[in-house]
Amino acid sequence: MDDYRQRKEFFVSNLNGTTLYETGAMMINICTTYFLYQILQSSFPKSRTWNYFSEYIIIVIPLIFTTTALSSFNHLLHFILCGISLLIYLIRNPSSSSERQSSNPNSSYSRILEVFRGQMLVVTCICILAVDFPIFPRRYAKTEHYGYSTMDLGVGLFAMAHGMVSSEARDKQTKIRDLFLENFVLLLLGIIRLLSIKYFSYVEHVSEYGVHWNFFLTLCFMKLFASCLLFITKNVLLSIAVSLVFHQMFLLQYLQFDTYLINSNQTRIGFTDANREGIFSLSGYVCLHLIGVYMGKYVIRNEREQRFKDIISKFTIASLILCAISYNSSRKLCNFGYITSTAGLACMTLAGFGVTQWLLVRKGYSTESALLKSVNQKGLDVFLLGNVLTGMINLNINTIDTPDFLALFILILYTIIITSSAYFLPSVIKLLMKYVNLSKH
Repeated sequence: MDDYRQRKEFFVSNLNGTTLYETGAMMINICTTYFLYQILQSSFPKSRTWNYFSEYIIIVIPLIFTTTALSSFNHLLHFILCGISLLIYLIRNPSSSSERQSSNPNSSYSRILEVFRGQMLVVTCICILAVDFPIFPRRYAKTEHYGYSTMDLGVGLFAMAHGMVSSEARDKQTKIRDLFLENFVLLLLGIIRLLSIKYFSYVEHVSEYGVHWNFFLTLCFMKLFASCLLFITKNVLLSIAVSLVFHQMFLLQYLQFDTYLINSNQTRIGFTDANREGIFSLSGYVCLHLIGVYMGKYVIRNEREQRFKDIISKFTIASLILCAISYNSSRKLCNFGYITSTAGLACMTLAGFGVTQWLLVRKGYSTESALLKSVNQKGLDVFLLGNVLTGMINLNINTIDTPDFLALFILILYTIIITSSAYFLPSVIKLLMKYVNLSKH
């Protein structure tokens, strides 16, 4: 057992990642699969069950294969999917039953943000389990210190997506009670995850977040600090600047915490030192969350007026600039290079979804994906279920010696459970929060 634990820890340690270009190429696939489904949607029977399976096959299955068995052919697969989508788009028209998207000047809703966050959650759930199997390329797994990888940038994009759909991005007043209740749920989940890991002696990579810290705790305090900073400054751009200067220039450079965090093999003394990676990268994630808020505001405002060309052009230019100035990216530090590369990929993906929305609306296709809408609305449930199932599978299966065909079967079954739960079942966390709210009155 100890030998297996050592092998498994080594399996996810000392990795160097891939190129930003390869990671970006994979992100474009999430736009292509969504576009392909939307133009084929009217061809399927009008049944909720049929709709789920058609969405799962067209949207989710290609993402499983591009992160595993077909990872070496990502670029080719993208061109094939894109070519098929455009060909179908050009030679056929939508059925009369397709719903046209209308402009609503008072709406704070965004289809682009919905499908972006939905796809991000799907890819995140695939990766957190797939990384434990040999079929998942090691270059896609989280890097040890510096570099780009799908999972590294996925963490930052997850934080940004959280900001894009926040109440601040939608210009809605946040009640203090609701803010603390939402963060209390995340704190509780973080504590439950910690206790579960220690109780089951689950294999963990300590230098990722620390001895006791985890991503649920990062999400909790990231949201709390970002909301407090916005309350003080009353300006998103000023809040981004304050958090970036504090984190990069003061914490990492002036106090030289970059060296302290990279040398994570040193003896850990006390709670703060034991969780240095999670605690001292937090202000960087606050910055990413605030950038997500700013992007969300921009997308909502322009999509409401159907200015898709503005979204495409501005985000494309921003993506090129941000990716060009990215250097020495480190998820562990959440440094300037990591923030710019993550924001750059987010801009590129949003520009891609801007293109798909423009094309779909232009020809009268429906833009709604019921599966991605459900995943987005039940995001915390989906992420939690993915973590629970990943833990159960790892406790019962020797993942690092699992044959590729069996790993693919497990991943398909695992994603069916997660997506079907989001599609057919109500949100457990929202029901719990509603119950707590009602019990207070």
